[in-house]
Amino acid sequence: MSIHFMQRLFKRSAIFFFTVFSMIFAQYSATASEYIVEKVNPSGTRQRDWVVLPYAFSSESMGFTAGAVGIFSGFIQPQMTLAATVFAGEEMPVEHAYYSDSDTERAVGGMLAVSGYNPSFSERTFISAIGVRMYNPKQRLYLDGGHDTKQFDGDYQPLESQGHNNWADIDFRYVLPWGESTNTVLPVIKSNRGIAVNRDDAGGGAPFSTGQTIIGTELFYAKLSADKFVQEPSLNTNGMRLYIEHDNTDYPANPSRGYRINGKVSADFGLGSSTQSWNAVELDYSHFLEIDNFSWTRQQVLAFNFWTAYSPSWDKSGSLHEGGLLDKNQTPMWEGARLGGLTRMRAYDSNRFNDKAAVYGAVEYRMIPSFNPMKDQGWSPFSIDWFQTVLFVEAGRVAEQYKLGTLLSDMKYDVGFSLRALAANVPVRFDIAVGDEGTAMQVMINQPF
Repeated sequence: MSIHFMQRLFKRSAIFFFTVFSMIFAQYSATASEYIVEKVNPSGTRQRDWVVLPYAFSSESMGFTAGAVGIFSGFIQPQMTLAATVFAGEEMPVEHAYYSDSDTERAVGGMLAVSGYNPSFSERTFISAIGVRMYNPKQRLYLDGGHDTKQFDGDYQPLESQGHNNWADIDFRYVLPWGESTNTVLPVIKSNRGIAVNRDDAGGGAPFSTGQTIIGTELFYAKLSADKFVQEPSLNTNGMRLYIEHDNTDYPANPSRGYRINGKVSADFGLGSSTQSWNAVELDYSHFLEIDNFSWTRQQVLAFNFWTAYSPSWDKSGSLHEGGLLDKNQTPMWEGARLGGLTRMRAYDSNRFNDKAAVYGAVEYRMIPSFNPMKDQGWSPFSIDWFQTVLFVEAGRVAEQYKLGTLLSDMKYDVGFSLRALAANVPVRFDIAVGDEGTAMQVMINQPF
């Protein structure tokens, strides 16, 4: 492995930490279901689980960075999950845009999130929320992330600048009285070492008459500042998302069969401190097929995902500011039709590609071996029910118009390997992906789809 390759890899892999914050709430909401997990493992296994993991890494953009992340499942209410993390990096030299004196700054940040809280006034309403505050001395921003731009040949380079990335979301979800939730709001999934044992009749039934269906409203706010922005010191957005989710799988956290569909409409109305108004629509479909086991496996699954997005408001004919990079009513680079990061096109930087339209597809082979070195370790604070190995391939493209002939031609591709573990009823994954712009390593909670 060459020194040049390692330098590129570490520079790119540091991006995962910032995308962890920008994607973690979406990951919490990715499973289109609210449910309770009850373990049927041998005596002594906790129904309430928690794990606290320290971490450290070093990179060109952040220097040596250390922190800790905690995940807590089943506390306060049995269906709830809480997560929190803090981190700090070493002091690094930076150059400011408006004065020449050198300075030193460090990356610092924190996040607190709660998923699945059921308020007393409504048995069918669930609330999830997240708050993030962080500062990055050398954040990488793809303000012009079109499909034809190149990262390493000198034709296009992202803007690197110090700045803040602060945001907050609150999500209200309502479980419709259909399918599994007609009489009982929360399905109870009995889990034996992380695999459902009471779901033989679940997964893949008739739409809406089986499975669980949820409608929701998400209120969002985000502010991204950069010292080297020329036209204004920050990008701000606030608005609302409306969505409908239908989950017809056997186990939403780690499906082995069935399907899941999610439709979403997002809008910023240009109120308050918003940089400008915009809107976008998204459609996401996943399908899961269970494969017969070998003598040494507990589960084998083929997982398929298709996702597409479009921004009707994005006006390519004019600029927000005369001569500026931003078009009128375009989505922020972390909204709408975007590819790259923790869930789609994992070999590329977060939001590496963003435009008016996008399509994406992925296939994963997921395998849980019978061997688990952490099996039934009641003395250990790290409750690991299974390890999973995954091979995956992805393809996607963004474009200036929603034309299938364009979107399905000259697509970007990547391939990868993932090692995953079920910790405190939440999948934790480590992905390595290779694409035409290099290799990226990423760490995240929950399955990508």
